[in-house]
Amino acid sequence: MIGSGLILVLRQEAGVDKGHPPSSRSEVSPMRFRSARPRLAATALLTMAVLPISEPAAAGPTPEPPEAQTVRIPLRDAATPRAAVREVHSEKAFELVGFTWRGPAPDRIEVRTRTSEGWGSWTPLEAQEGGSEPLWTGRSNDVQVRADKSGQDITDQLQLIGIDPGQQVAAPQISTPVAGAPPVVTRAQWGADESKMTWPVERTTTKAAVVHHTAGTNDYTCDESAKIVRGIYQYHAVELGWGDIGYHALVDKCGTVFEGRTGGLAGEVVGGHVRGFNDHTFGISMMGNYDGVTPSPKTVRSVADVAAWKLKTKGVPADGTTRLVSEAPQGSKYPAGTEVTLPTIFGHRDAAYTACPGKRGYDQLGAIRSQAADAQRSTQP
Repeated sequence: MIGSGLILVLRQEAGVDKGHPPSSRSEVSPMRFRSARPRLAATALLTMAVLPISEPAAAGPTPEPPEAQTVRIPLRDAATPRAAVREVHSEKAFELVGFTWRGPAPDRIEVRTRTSEGWGSWTPLEAQEGGSEPLWTGRSNDVQVRADKSGQDITDQLQLIGIDPGQQVAAPQISTPVAGAPPVVTRAQWGADESKMTWPVERTTTKAAVVHHTAGTNDYTCDESAKIVRGIYQYHAVELGWGDIGYHALVDKCGTVFEGRTGGLAGEVVGGHVRGFNDHTFGISMMGNYDGVTPSPKTVRSVADVAAWKLKTKGVPADGTTRLVSEAPQGSKYPAGTEVTLPTIFGHRDAAYTACPGKRGYDQLGAIRSQAADAQRSTQP
């Protein structure tokens, strides 16, 4: 043990029961844990073998992926410097944080970290059953958190997840592993540790693209983007027990596209990004919080390009509509069995009770659809 209630996890062993990732038919959202027993990692890796997994563009052996490390600290053991605030110190530094719990989600959860300049501002995290969205913090050892349910402090029910995504030896490159697709940073290039990919691949047919934001912060450099993706992967795949990252693609504020879920670019696979509508949708997440900040033109352009290409592979117009049937449980925005007509490019909030992709991000959906439709027309034979 290091400090109070702290556990350092160096690597997840294959076959460890961490829960099951969200699936199409799923009762789970991108931030919800499902306590069903997963298949063994070996089974998932065998399934992967039949998919056209992308490879780095450079010749030579693929370097070992950076080693992500996680600290988990139950907040019931943490100090309370003031009412309804818990303060946690970790001997091991982290760069991304999230919070997990058992039972109903908090009504409100906010976090801030301390740097050499002191405590930062409070940042709200969206909370659903099982876990919060992750927050990129930059390097830190100290966290304060406040959370409540029905007006009552419940910080003692939370567990801090702090992730150090590790350092890459060389900067990731951009390539075009799928003919006709926009250039991307592949999983191998951003440093995915494929031993943590334990999700049994589920195939689907793409009918729409869903736009998200990762929320958290916009205070990152584009040189850090690959680390952020590795941190989200560790949080989704291991800490929330999904077995892989939920999104099919992620786009940073410089417009760089990162390959997400295994097989999501080269094939059509079910993601874990929108409760009740994971089947038949392709999830693209803008890296940052776009509630009060407008996505950069480069981000909007790349989201449009990825959506245009993916939808065109199935003959789906980027400026059209589609019908989807909800598979979410009771209490969702659209209960199971509800048929919903949605644009072929829609925002997460159109299908779920969430602010995602943020007010300013949502305001850009018209531009994304227009640019995607233009891109589809410009590539007509």
